[in-house]
Amino acid sequence: MIKNVLVIGGAGKSGRRVVEKLKSDEINVYSTVRDLKNVTADELLFSWEDTNNWPAVLQGQDAVFIVHPDTSTPEAQDQIKALAGYAKNAAVKKLVLLSGRGQESVLACEDVIQNSGLRWTIVRSAWFNQNFTEGHFSYGIQNGEVVFMADTAKEPFVDLDDLSDVVVACLLHKKHDGEIYEVTGDELFTFKEAVSMIAEQMNKLVEYRAVSGDVYFDLLVQHGLPADVAKHLVFAFSEILDGRNQTIGDGVQRVLERTPKKFTFFVQKNFTLA
Repeated sequence: MIKNVLVIGGAGKSGRRVVEKLKSDEINVYSTVRDLKNVTADELLFSWEDTNNWPAVLQGQDAVFIVHPDTSTPEAQDQIKALAGYAKNAAVKKLVLLSGRGQESVLACEDVIQNSGLRWTIVRSAWFNQNFTEGHFSYGIQNGEVVFMADTAKEPFVDLDDLSDVVVACLLHKKHDGEIYEVTGDELFTFKEAVSMIAEQMNKLVEYRAVSGDVYFDLLVQHGLPADVAKHLVFAFSEILDGRNQTIGDGVQRVLERTPKKFTFFVQKNFTLA
């Protein structure tokens, strides 16, 4: 029986929704935070760079949802391996990892979870619909131009409501142990097509401009990102935007036994006429 769940990254787009849904299921859910400001009773201080309090954070937890800042970075494998070790020592029963699709660089982290000695599930997610409202592209949508590295490659954008439902099910139910789920929407769109649909719904001119990795790197640095971080992001995006992910996964159908939410529904719900 899973009663206590720790969500690492519980303030993020996916983690926040998982926390909300677990609370509605009368589970004791704890979310990690990076500093001690305004910490509530169900929040725990956690840093990937400092393991000193990890035993205390993991003590008493039955399952852990792991959202790493970037599982494609070189340090991620060691950090997740260390976390899995601490989790096993704390008698955690289940680990669920949020992973990426089509990224060879994240497979090492997935291997760590699969060889942790604990029950596990891996959830490989497509790009979130909510990146257009809460993430990468929301500023561009509001200001009339979205600039990104994706050109003609199509993506099966997934709604975070679907993704969080999948994660909750994987955390709570044994039937999902040992599974790798590809969680996507059920339609393919280019980023330009997605932006055009949003622009039409808003009755507003919003252009999409595809740029090279070098140009995007320069833009990231101009906006204040350190050069090494910008370089890694360009590498990671190049890895997943070359067309390899132009496929539709069946994770939503397998876990939730229903079809994914339509991107058009997301657009209609979240964007209003100007």
